[in-house]
Amino acid sequence: MVKVESERTSLATSIVTQAYRFTIDPTPEQINLLRNHIGGTRFAYNALLGLVKTNWDENRAKKAAGIEVTKADYLGTRHLDLQKLWYEHRDELAPWWAENGSSTYNYACLNLAKAFTNFRAGRSKFPTFKRRGASNSVSFMTGAVHLFDSHHVRVSRIGEIKTYESTRKLFRHLERGTGRIVAATVSTSGSRFFISFTVKVQRVIPVTRTPERVIGVDVGLSTLYTGATPDGERVLHVENPRHIVTAEKQLTHAQRIAARRHGPKKGVAPSKRWKKANGRVQKIHTRTGNARCNLIHETTSMLAKNYDVIVVEDLNVAGMLKNHSLAKHISDASWGEFTRQLEYKTKWYGSTLVKVDRFYPPSKTLRVVWDSESQTALSYAHLRL
Repeated sequence: MVKVESERTSLATSIVTQAYRFTIDPTPEQINLLRNHIGGTRFAYNALLGLVKTNWDENRAKKAAGIEVTKADYLGTRHLDLQKLWYEHRDELAPWWAENGSSTYNYACLNLAKAFTNFRAGRSKFPTFKRRGASNSVSFMTGAVHLFDSHHVRVSRIGEIKTYESTRKLFRHLERGTGRIVAATVSTSGSRFFISFTVKVQRVIPVTRTPERVIGVDVGLSTLYTGATPDGERVLHVENPRHIVTAEKQLTHAQRIAARRHGPKKGVAPSKRWKKANGRVQKIHTRTGNARCNLIHETTSMLAKNYDVIVVEDLNVAGMLKNHSLAKHISDASWGEFTRQLEYKTKWYGSTLVKVDRFYPPSKTLRVVWDSESQTALSYAHLRL
């Protein structure tokens, strides 16, 4: 996930906030330590949420009984308020809290504060308790994590962890001083562990190119991507590999096996055979998602490098997913991710992305009108797809 900021340096470079994600290979001892940190974050989040919820319920009961309740009687939900609440109760709630780093609980307070902020703003429902065994994560402060070399990352209290893949691109940025790690998060998905870095990178953003090579891209289900030039020549044709349909038979078989095992229930731990069977299900989902993401990256990089102006339709994907007959196939196509990647890659390579209004018929005509003074695309009409 990349966000280009409007921060310019004197050398005509831009400060880009960029994410790097690597699969790590911890030892059994390191796995236990990582799970301890992840569990500590989840515990602190749930404990603080429980204290706030209990306080609010008590005040609500007092109001119903006619007892006056003031604003001071309510526990605060800001980051600093939750941190103070944790410091006051951590000895009684978690006597083992010193086993983990301070950032373990700091980010739990920060995440809960964000959840309450979204709740008050109407963007989400009331915060819920985090379930054990779900895909959880733990974040570390900047000084607690750094790259030891291109194949090892050092985490405070964990040690040096080997990575499955080379981290040389990020390591070179840090060596040259053109990159700075802002945050690091260790997450788990199934039996795999990942580490994600949020990095501020100095990146040379080329000047926006003049529209000599223009392409209009239409997305679909039978043919995933179709592209044409203004004179009507079709230059892009990518068939839909239908990743989820291809893996459906294998996935159904794996899910049927997992359904016959003793899975997790309230108060009952899942069996080892269920964990093994569920791991096979998650492995199929991971492989399918990786294949889908790889195709999108290859296509968007090719378009951003080879064309000056790329015209795409601004689709209402969330609304289209309400069609239950096509929801699975639309989700598998990932049209929203395709557009999201084009947005930042066109900025990287000096090309321009034009989003067509969703009510305009892109399959009939489109044309990009280029303003040479402002170096922007103004309108569209007559580009046959």
